[in-house]
Amino acid sequence: MKNIVILLSAMLFMVACEKKEAKVVVSVYDENGKIATGVPVKMYNEKDYKVFEKDNLTLPTAIIQTNESGMATFVLPREEWFATQSQRFLTFVIQEGGGPDNYQIWSSGKTVEAGKAVKVEIRLTQFPN
Repeated sequence: MKNIVILLSAMLFMVACEKKEAKVVVSVYDENGKIATGVPVKMYNEKDYKVFEKDNLTLPTAIIQTNESGMATFVLPREEWFATQSQRFLTFVIQEGGGPDNYQIWSSGKTVEAGKAVKVEIRLTQFPN
């Protein structure tokens, strides 16, 4: 019996120490509140977003298209994203056009913690010319 208790305790410890990933689900809606499918959602880490703010042609840290439900899911493995810090501030961007003029950007930033799930919503409103 003692061996079973030790074995179960070791298994529970291993499960508790399991490397968990963070997940960010970005939901995209058009100006009428309908889901937007097939839209590329760019994700920038803290450093890359600062570069993007100066040059909107900067390549994203990651990019995923929204699925048939209007969602783009970013999975962030703990060992890659949270090795040196337990949380990150990430910015999610949808962009039409690019360069010095004739572009439109929608974005939302969120703090993401290791092992947690976060939801982000972006509504693609149109601005008058």
